[in-house]
This record gives sequence, C-alpha cells and structure tokens, in this order.
Amino acid sequence: MSDAGMPSIAALRRSIATGASSADEALALQREAFERGAAVHRCVVERATDSRPVAHAPLSGIAMAHKDVFGAGLRAAGQGRPEGAAADAVTSPPSAPLRRLSERGATYLGALVMAEYACGATAENPHFPAPLNPLDPAAAVGGSSSGSAVAVAAGLCRASLGTDTAGSVRIPASTCGVVGFKPGAGVIDPGGVSQLAPSLDTVGVVARSVSDAAHVFAALLPDEAPMAQRLLSLEGIEEDLSRHRRWRVASALDQPDLRDDVASRLGAFESRATSHAVAWHRASLHGLDELSCLAQIVLHVEAAATHAHSVRHALDSLAPITQSILLPGWAVPAAWYRQACEARAGWRDAFVAGHLSQADVLLLPSLPRGVPDAQTVTTTSDRFDPRELVALHRYHAFVNYLGLPSLSFPIGTDARGRPVCIQAIGAPGAEAELLAFGHQFAAPTGAPSVPAARNVRRASALLH
Repeated sequence: MSDAGMPSIAALRRSIATGASSADEALALQREAFERGAAVHRCVVERATDSRPVAHAPLSGIAMAHKDVFGAGLRAAGQGRPEGAAADAVTSPPSAPLRRLSERGATYLGALVMAEYACGATAENPHFPAPLNPLDPAAAVGGSSSGSAVAVAAGLCRASLGTDTAGSVRIPASTCGVVGFKPGAGVIDPGGVSQLAPSLDTVGVVARSVSDAAHVFAALLPDEAPMAQRLLSLEGIEEDLSRHRRWRVASALDQPDLRDDVASRLGAFESRATSHAVAWHRASLHGLDELSCLAQIVLHVEAAATHAHSVRHALDSLAPITQSILLPGWAVPAAWYRQACEARAGWRDAFVAGHLSQADVLLLPSLPRGVPDAQTVTTTSDRFDPRELVALHRYHAFVNYLGLPSLSFPIGTDARGRPVCIQAIGAPGAEAELLAFGHQFAAPTGAPSVPAARNVRRASALLH
C-alpha cells in the first residue's frame, strides 16, 4: 500500500496558506485526478458543476466527492437506485453535512456509487457497474459506502463522506485499505441525509489518512466544538493528533475466527504497539452474538419503515439483497423491536464499564478473514460463500447499536498482499482520542493515485 500522489489536506492547506500555490491550482489538480480516475474505477454517479472555492476558509482548495445519500441542492440523493427511481427524487436543499463543508471552504466534486438504499455490506448493486477495488481488481469492495472507499483509495479525492448503519463506512474502507471513521451517535448533524435505519445511521468519513479524516470531521462539528476551533489554526489538528500520549489499550484482537495470516499480522501489530509504551491488557467480547442480534432487529425494522413506500409500490425493482434487508422488518414482532430499543442504554453502559473504564480504546479485528474475493461475497455468483459475507460485518453492526465512535485503519498486508485492518472503539465523546491513536499506529493507506506518476510530479510542484 502507498499514500503517494495527492498531497494531504494538511499539506495542501499549508501550501495555500504560504502562497506556494493557490486554491484554484489545488482544485485543478484534484479535479483532474477525479475525472481520470472516475472512468477507470467506476465509482462516480454524477459529476458536480464547476464551483469556486470559498476564500479564506480552512478547507478552501480542498475538493471531495461523497456517497450518493447527501442532497446537493440541484440534485437529490440517488441512494443507489436507477436514475429518478428513489422515492424522494426531488430537488432539495443541500444536506447539513455538505452545507457545513461548503461553509468551511470545501468544494463538491460529485456523487459516488453505493449499494441500493445503503443495503448490504458489499458493492453489489445490479443498477450500476460494480466499482473496482484499486488495490486488486479481484478483491471485494465493501459496502454500502462503496464508491467513497474506491474513490479515496484510488486517489480521486483525499476524503469522502459516507454513512454507517452496520459498518457501511468501516467495511469498505477496510477492503480498500484506507481509513474509515464512524463518530458516535448524534455527533454529526444528519439533516437532509437519506436514511436507512435512523437510530443506527451515522455520517462518517472515509479518508486517505487519519489526518485527512480528522480535518473533515472537525469541519463537520459545530463552531463551538474544540476540534472545530483547532481547525481554524493551520497546524491545530496536526498538533493534537501528534501530541504524546501513553495509551491504555484493551485488546480483543485475538478472536477465534481469524484466518492464520490475518492473526499473524494482528499479533505483529500488538508487539509493535506494546513496544511503544502502550499499557495493554486482554479483553473478552462477552455478549457479542446477542448484541449483533439486537442490532439486526433494529436494522430490519427501521429499514422496513424507512422504505415502506418502495416495498409497497416498487418491490420488483428492488435488488434481491435490498429485499433481504427490508422485508424481514415487516415480520419482526413489535415487542422484539421495543425490547431492543429499551435495552440499548443498559447494554451501552455495561459495555463501556466493562471494556473502556480502564482503557482509552478497545481493539477488534475489522475483517477477521481478510479481504475476500469479490465473487465469494456476490450473492449471484456460483462462488458465493455466505461465511465470507458474514465475516465482513461480524465486528461492526453492534457498535452502531451501542452508538459508540469507531475508527478502522490498515496496519499491514496479508499473505495475498491485501490490507489487514483493525478497528478501535472508544467511549462516548472519545472521537479525538480515537483519531490520535490511529494517527500514531496506522500504516500507509490506499493505492497510488491515478495516474500516479503525472500527479506525483504535479503534486510535488504544489508544495515547493
């Protein structure tokens, strides 16, 4: 994996602030990378019209494309449906996250492909060509924020917004070897963002580096938030991420379902981390299966309610994998859903007390069996293996049920050269700590930008 190519958000900010380049020059470079890569990786739904950067704003000169659940003003979110088929396919004001990024100076490049209605842990969507994993065309691309992960890994943009309901930011980030960040419940304003299961949905960030994710996350926060204030300083975010800490870590990386080469890489990571003065202890994930079941109950019931119109009036047009998420919710007893909702706070309190009262982060595998071949997680393939599909979301959905923040990031590669990622989970309000931990321990991310050689030369020129 490599992070060569487009300069980081922090580097672009410094270059523009010092006059080494202009916001217009930076945007021209990013637009070229976006246009060239879009055709190669099949991850773009629609390109935005040209727009000028907001002058003297923290993210002026930074361009991003986002998952197609964010209303952009002139175009409503497509939600992975055929053009014009989404139930809310009317023009609407920009969603709160896009409006916030715009106020902070960011430029919108366009909408990215996704699983239909954000249903599914892979990029499987019969309405669009399957996006290609930039690291390995035979490898799976996770979902549902598939286009976001592909665009970022391929260097089309440094960061992208997605949504995470049961791992939909962290899973595709892990399959593509980039950073996936899911803040805690309610931290980011979801106004105007298309929903799947409202009490589980979280706006998240896919990024080339933890630093990039931190800059975008800070831009989404209210003005009075400490990280939002630090964004106003040119080096504020970087200083916070790099500040020396003695980490207290609870590790549940040693899970029984790990593939051997993944287990070896996770073990090597533990050795490296403990040698850097990390206070480390083992943790046991008691109750994971029950938590996962509760998360699935909430997901199915709320998804069925959210998209009841499509189920009633356009069922035949929905992909089978979408139907498998929406239809079970109509059969779940109301008492099960009510009990799952009522039990949530108790489960969260017990989980935090048991795992995070004496630790800053809890570590879990992200993909215990590594990144699978695309055909083994595509339900219409004769090579489909349901065990591989289950492994993609095994350690993710329960985090949404608990409403906790989580960060996935690569730590190396497996025997096939595909990324191995871990997931760091924090207590409520621990977003800044998670980002700092990932900044210290993440491996380089993504594939070289496309086309790598030309963009590396031009990117270098921007910084000198």
